[in-house]
Amino acid sequence: MVNNADFVERFTASERVTHIVLFASLIVLSITGLTLKYHESAIAQWIIRLEGGVLFRGQIHRFAAVVLMATFAYHLLSVLFSAKEHAFFHDMIFRKKDFGCFAAIFKYNLGLQKEPPAFDRFSCIEKFQYWAVGIGTLLLSLSGLVLWGETLFMIVFPKWVLDVNRVVHSFEATVGFLVLVVWHLYNVHLNPRVFPMSKVWLTGKISKEQMKRDHPLEYQRRFGND
Repeated sequence: MVNNADFVERFTASERVTHIVLFASLIVLSITGLTLKYHESAIAQWIIRLEGGVLFRGQIHRFAAVVLMATFAYHLLSVLFSAKEHAFFHDMIFRKKDFGCFAAIFKYNLGLQKEPPAFDRFSCIEKFQYWAVGIGTLLLSLSGLVLWGETLFMIVFPKWVLDVNRVVHSFEATVGFLVLVVWHLYNVHLNPRVFPMSKVWLTGKISKEQMKRDHPLEYQRRFGND
């Protein structure tokens, strides 16, 4: 029987819902965006047909973009007006020790260091992914809005600016897709420590044992040296 006293809250319900809506919209954006970028391939053409054709694909892409931007705005407002969300953001800020954390992780993975670095509530990798997604979402939103209203923006900006914007949007989307699928997917699903899946993004809770193992500084701060 599971004892609830052995678990602590890591993510609030609001944070979990925000995360789910965020990655769902990013997945839809990735699929509909990549099929357009590589539309000449047979797989892309097959997916476009499933999406209802090129025009309907565009509508799906824009709808997912609006959801993404709304989720981003909601998170910003939550950070400003919710004490828990503000504490979450505060814990995501890079500290001086985080920069040495990356080197320590490489040393540990290469066998040059016996013990992994001790993390607080969030590791340097989690902080990097958080800020990468945040900055990436901002860039995608701004460049995407320009693409959405390209005819209007052509009145103000020369064509080369719009061409650069298109490249930036495409490049940022590709990098974001790779980070989401390759790096984050491994950490959440394929890492031997959590395989086949870490359930914390669903339950919002982490066991004290797992916290002591993966976030020893947070455990010590909250529960002492027990």
